[in-house]
Amino acid sequence: MNDIHSFSFANINLPKPTESRNTSESTFVNWGLDNLYPNFLLGLYADSAIHSAIINQKTTYVIGAGFKLNGEDYNPNVNPEDSLQELTSKLTKDYLLFNSFAVEVNFNTFGQPVQFFHIPIHKLRMNKSKTKFWFCEDWSYTRKSIQYDRYNPKEEQDGTSKIFYFDGFFPSINNVYPTAEYAGSIKSIVTDIAIKDFNLNNIKNHFSPSTIITFFNGDTLNDTGKQAVISSLNREYKGENGNKLIVSFQSKDGKEADVKSIGANDWDKAYTQVSEANINDIQLGHQIQSPLLFGIKTAGSLGNAQELETAYEIFKNNYVEVKRNEIASALNQLFVNTDIQKLQFEDRPLFATQLSETVKTQILTINELREIAGFSKIADGDRLINQTSAPTPTVQQEVKKKLTEDDFEQIKHLGEDANLYEIVAELEDDQFFKFDRREEIAKYVIDNDIKYLTVEQTVDVLKKAGIETSAGELNSILGELEDDGIIKVKRTGDIIQILPNPTPDLPQTEPISVMYKYVKRSGVPGGDLLPTSRGFCVKLINNNRLYTRADIQGMSELFGYDIFKFTGGFYHNPETGETTSYCRHKWQAVQVRKRS
Repeated sequence: MNDIHSFSFANINLPKPTESRNTSESTFVNWGLDNLYPNFLLGLYADSAIHSAIINQKTTYVIGAGFKLNGEDYNPNVNPEDSLQELTSKLTKDYLLFNSFAVEVNFNTFGQPVQFFHIPIHKLRMNKSKTKFWFCEDWSYTRKSIQYDRYNPKEEQDGTSKIFYFDGFFPSINNVYPTAEYAGSIKSIVTDIAIKDFNLNNIKNHFSPSTIITFFNGDTLNDTGKQAVISSLNREYKGENGNKLIVSFQSKDGKEADVKSIGANDWDKAYTQVSEANINDIQLGHQIQSPLLFGIKTAGSLGNAQELETAYEIFKNNYVEVKRNEIASALNQLFVNTDIQKLQFEDRPLFATQLSETVKTQILTINELREIAGFSKIADGDRLINQTSAPTPTVQQEVKKKLTEDDFEQIKHLGEDANLYEIVAELEDDQFFKFDRREEIAKYVIDNDIKYLTVEQTVDVLKKAGIETSAGELNSILGELEDDGIIKVKRTGDIIQILPNPTPDLPQTEPISVMYKYVKRSGVPGGDLLPTSRGFCVKLINNNRLYTRADIQGMSELFGYDIFKFTGGFYHNPETGETTSYCRHKWQAVQVRKRS
């Protein structure tokens, strides 16, 4: 008769956030059957690398650059140990782990809130109406707790410490404790941990996870002897997480024990496939659209800067901004009776702006470059590398500057004969800037894949690319570009998708560009020229030439001040008695088309 003993795998029963059905308001509601469900969530955070990395990175994205006040960092202390940002970081991580956070509020003798301390959510329990709280350092070892009332900023305070509590909404059958927003992926997180344990056990035990051992002379042993053999094997080989052996005592003289593996030899491959599916499930549970933002490699994705920027904008608008608004709203309620200003998170760019060495030499002076390299300043170093001397652009010097006919001789070769061009339209300043933005926006949306964003989100993307516009202006420009056959705009509700037109229906004419002519400012007395007009202005008015912005920039470098802004130099208005740092003339932007 065969005598077989089997060690079987146990069924996994995951803890659930079950609440005790307390009817009394004077006692707390258990969080989980053993009142330790939040400890289970903390265990997931501690043991799953991908889960904890996502929580940590989400916290970083939500915090961003912290808080700003009038453009400056705003980070007052909220207790002797924590600054506002340190407190917010702790609360944010609790909010992402448990979908709630808590703050202990301390008051002065006048009942005014003066200090705010983070209370870890896993150490709190509540009554069913969430008006009373019980704090315990470790609910698994002791039930000795401290009781608090809930803090309501609108009520008069008695001076005793209270708990400010905030939780997010998540559909659940529970009435008291919140459900984690990643609840749908908890099984996958547990599986991820189990896979790591499986691989570790294999390495440490060097024993197949499914093995049958047959003792052919085993029937001669009594029950005590058999149990001793089983216990010995169990101690030596069962592994760290459960039994993995089948032991059989058979009756057959003269044959030694037989050991056979009954499991697949490629379990590691099977577990790898399960692991990949798990990672996808965990990402879905965390509402992650792009794994690249969390350092998770994805096959077929290059992970370039533009792809990451676009992915971040989508994630920021669909997730991060929502969390920021919820947390900021709660904090503003918490601090309503304090000197702490109304809070709003400041975003941090995904990538810091990096300048090439060539660009640095074009925009930084010699002394600025030396300072970056750790060297001291030198005489005549406040100039660009390609400048022979440092410019003198101070206001006093600009006002005193008055260009002459001899100055014109130095720039007479610049510009082009106006007769070579047809003037399409004169542009006011706001019209010119819109025309300029129209060209920039057209180039950007054609060169980049803009899709699945709202107009407001697209405005943010353009802003990061250095193109300032508004939602109304962007809609107008997109409409013009679509009418011109340059792009196609597909709209689904508020979401837009911009596609370049492969065969734009453009007129067969010379392209329109922007140039400048030198003209009299509106609102100043007299004609284009006066007997007292300086020779420089007389020559520019009479030479009938058009100039590019590069031409005007070249003049500025030559004369040592911004000639686009200050033109020929200072002017004294005899009628008003006012002296300005610019003359009677200005650079007028015009749209031109070169004549055939």
